[in-house]
Amino acid sequence: MKIVAANSDAWSIAKGKDPNNPSVLRFRPSLQHFLADANYPRRLTIVWTFEVTDSSGMPSDTQSADMKVFEDRLLEALDPDLAAILAFVYTTRGTREWHFYLSDVNEVGIRINQALASVPKLPIQLNVEDDPNWDELRQVFLTCARQT
Repeated sequence: MKIVAANSDAWSIAKGKDPNNPSVLRFRPSLQHFLADANYPRRLTIVWTFEVTDSSGMPSDTQSADMKVFEDRLLEALDPDLAAILAFVYTTRGTREWHFYLSDVNEVGIRINQALASVPKLPIQLNVEDDPNWDELRQVFLTCARQT
């Protein structure tokens, strides 16, 4: 069994039930077979902070389009050879987070910088943590299993 490219994989969507704190979680159920893959012991979180423009707390159509372009650029740079695996995307009031699993932080950093070189400065922050057991993705699966 092999990890497939993010754009070829099936994604599931879970919506938060708290109307005061809307959230949307997009994740890849197929990655359950790869939890704790030793080739990807670290998790990169990219957080995009956006201005909330309406009561939904979700990004506007324009913001969503910009984030889609951003995600596509990341996937073009990281996904073909699985340098990093996009596991889930979490959006809540004022932020969207992309969670990738990876091994070579330096290589991924170089690729991200190259992919975004022609893009104006974005409201993003990057953070890398050790997560060899893929605990954050495990939590996504547990949370979504409880809600069904």
